[in-house]
Amino acid sequence: MKTNRFYWVGLLMISMLIFQACEPDEIITSPLISGLSCSTATISATPMSGVAFSGRATLGYSGGNGIAYTAKDSIASTGVLGLKAHLVAGILSHNDGTITYTIMGTPNSTGKAIFPVSFGGQTCNLEVSVSADTTIPKPSTGSVSRVMAAIDTFRTTLTTEQWMAVQLPYTRPNAINWSIQSGNVSRNGLEFSTMTAPQVIAAKKVIETATGTTADEGYGEFLQINLAEDILAANSEGNYSSKKYNIAFIGTPSQTGTWILQFGGHNYIQHIAFSNGAVVGVTPSFQAVEPRTWLQAGVAYAPLDNEKNSLTSMLAALSATQLISAKLTSAFSEVSMGPGKDGQFPTTKVGIPVSALNASQKALVLAAIKPWTLDADDVTGMAMLNIYEKELDNTYISYSGNATLSQSGDYVRIDGPSVWIEFIVKPGFVNPAEVQYRSVYRDRKRDYGGL
Repeated sequence: MKTNRFYWVGLLMISMLIFQACEPDEIITSPLISGLSCSTATISATPMSGVAFSGRATLGYSGGNGIAYTAKDSIASTGVLGLKAHLVAGILSHNDGTITYTIMGTPNSTGKAIFPVSFGGQTCNLEVSVSADTTIPKPSTGSVSRVMAAIDTFRTTLTTEQWMAVQLPYTRPNAINWSIQSGNVSRNGLEFSTMTAPQVIAAKKVIETATGTTADEGYGEFLQINLAEDILAANSEGNYSSKKYNIAFIGTPSQTGTWILQFGGHNYIQHIAFSNGAVVGVTPSFQAVEPRTWLQAGVAYAPLDNEKNSLTSMLAALSATQLISAKLTSAFSEVSMGPGKDGQFPTTKVGIPVSALNASQKALVLAAIKPWTLDADDVTGMAMLNIYEKELDNTYISYSGNATLSQSGDYVRIDGPSVWIEFIVKPGFVNPAEVQYRSVYRDRKRDYGGL
């Protein structure tokens, strides 16, 4: 029995040795390459700091083994953070070729985003340059087309002399010529009082197509502040009237040219700058209202309450310590960057930096900016708000007087790399016992579209 057992065990071992000797060479199933070049990679586009990005990086390799490969988990960037690279599945060539990574995310700064790439037995560091955000708000060309269509209709209602009066040369002196005084003030363009009813309707249609649609903002806010002039006229001997508002074009309106739509009068002015079919500026914008609120034909009007309430919410969210940091030592009787103050922004920011606030407080700062951006057409308004959101950490907020904005002299300022907003409570001119609200919105980089 033992002899037979040894015999069968020996036979089994011989069979296994024969099988292994006859087994073919090992089959390679992993993708392998002999070289990988990150330094010569091509990037489909340049990411910009703070802007959502989606692009592709193409890397060259050598010595491919012809094996298919699958997509890999994402590689997070170092250096500049916020981007991720994802390998796109493919098949290696049997020699030289390329592999592709999709790159997505929002980079948090300028500089180099570095991805440690490992593929096919080779490694290298892929560097992607991130530039500063150079975008400007660009609404759909359809928005500009509607404005141009309304201007064309408006022009058909005018005489040659009226068109010559409303369309002025594209110069800075013309652009900065505006006033928010009442009475017989010399302003650019045509005054509503000099136009026929159909002409005024056509002029207001131009304004409507160029401004926002949000309730109590944009065109609705313009109409309400315009209506307030007649409330003042009915309660005073002053020279107030909703017909003492003007419209002007600084430059020749066109789909491809550079020009500014300017409109307003007492307590209201707006500049909307166009260039090559895009809106490139929506400031300066001045808005004030007296009376602060009123009832007319059963409808309650309070055109600047959204602005005031958003600012008080922003200040109410600050702690006692933060309020001390944000409070200014100076008292104010008027906004400091009104008419005639072009380019005179203070060089030193004061108050508390938004970077020192928590996330919910930052959201309230952005919400406080929003009502002013909503006065432009809806797409441009959101584009401007996005720009200011990216600059939020370098923005400062400050106030003087009371944080409740309930008494004369109460004042708030938002001062960023671009955005500048001031809001003040003042005694009424017609009824000093009641307060009025006055505000100015400017952009350090985009006033008059950069003219």
